[in-house]
Amino acid sequence: MWLIHHMLRDASPYVIAGMVRIRGHVDPDALRRSLDLLVERHEALRTVFRMDPSGELSQVIQQAEPVGLTAYDLGAGAGTERVREDFQAFAARPFDLSRGPLLRASLARVGPEDHVLGLAVHHIVSDGWSMRLMTSELTELYLRLAAGRSPGLPEPPLQYADFAVWHREWLSSAQAREDLAYWCRQLDGASPLRLPTDAVPPGSGSAPAAAVTLGPATTVALTETARRHGASLFMLLLTAYAATLARFAGQQDFVLTIPVAGRSREELTRTVGFFVNTLPIRVDASGNPTLLELLRRVRLTCLEAYDHQDLPYERMVRGAAWRRDRQNTRLGPAMFALRVPLAAPQRLPGGATVEVLEPPPAAGEMDLLTELTETPGQGLRGYLAGQPGAFRPDTLSLLAGSFTTVLTLAATGGAVPLDELPVHVPAARQ
Repeated sequence: MWLIHHMLRDASPYVIAGMVRIRGHVDPDALRRSLDLLVERHEALRTVFRMDPSGELSQVIQQAEPVGLTAYDLGAGAGTERVREDFQAFAARPFDLSRGPLLRASLARVGPEDHVLGLAVHHIVSDGWSMRLMTSELTELYLRLAAGRSPGLPEPPLQYADFAVWHREWLSSAQAREDLAYWCRQLDGASPLRLPTDAVPPGSGSAPAAAVTLGPATTVALTETARRHGASLFMLLLTAYAATLARFAGQQDFVLTIPVAGRSREELTRTVGFFVNTLPIRVDASGNPTLLELLRRVRLTCLEAYDHQDLPYERMVRGAAWRRDRQNTRLGPAMFALRVPLAAPQRLPGGATVEVLEPPPAAGEMDLLTELTETPGQGLRGYLAGQPGAFRPDTLSLLAGSFTTVLTLAATGGAVPLDELPVHVPAARQ
């Protein structure tokens, strides 16, 4: 991550951004103090990365300093899109990994009693789990300070540096060697997914995305189908995604990637830091299997992958002899994720409410990223997002429609062979 950040400079995709809308009275001083306490609590938020003259890269934990909340007024009536655009420009300002800070915050006033708090953190010190933890703790700290109470929260049981030391020692263990051997066997001879991209002129617009929506009845049916076959809902969703891309790309053997939290110890659930890992899931779609047969294969592959998930992704793919070529330098260019639902709006003393806003769809560093979220009673919704210049919006819409159709078929039993799935096949491949 450090290397790619310096290779891409101002275009680094490794920034995690989140926005919280606060309707009602806001105490800016209490909010600033809450942010400062958050940085004091979590060493990762005041860590920088420096390389010495010998080429050794180290994390350096600095003393806590004020976050420096950037406050500005967008004027009453500023819509959500205007707020997003302003915050995205604020979050996209380059980070200096050697000097910090790697967390920045803004407070946009959009009405007399209406504000949007934005947090932007470099991914090298944070992940999605960390952002949810930070939002939760920030809310609790603000509530206490605004009410004139002590901000005392229980200290995190571990800091990220504790994990880093443990993990470095673990990498020389027998278990790490066993994990590496597994991934070498699993990925040897694997082919990268060759996504048929569009000829989109450079600078033709922002990254395209297409929505995916499934109603509650279909979602319940998917969950029941997965349960009947000893699988999780995630495994069935991943199977449908793999089946869709197998038809879309015309491949029977390829790799998809999935994120895992990387917090296998209870103490790590309350620690801010970069724990998330990526697992390469090799898909075997040979022999024109039905969706249910493909689910059986994907389920077994996922279970094995979970047993060997602690090895860093870069070591997994570096140790295996997969089929690199000039057009496909990445083993798994497409990722699938099932996200945790956003927290429900929370009412504060005095009648104010705090609501976490949905982040805009973005592919990040992936060529194609698909994320779904299950909300109880509302079904599944999410998006397919592609890199700018790789896909036209209409192509992603057709692909999202195909994925939705395959999911609907999986909900009705999944006895359909892959060759019969109604998946849009790009004209270039035809």
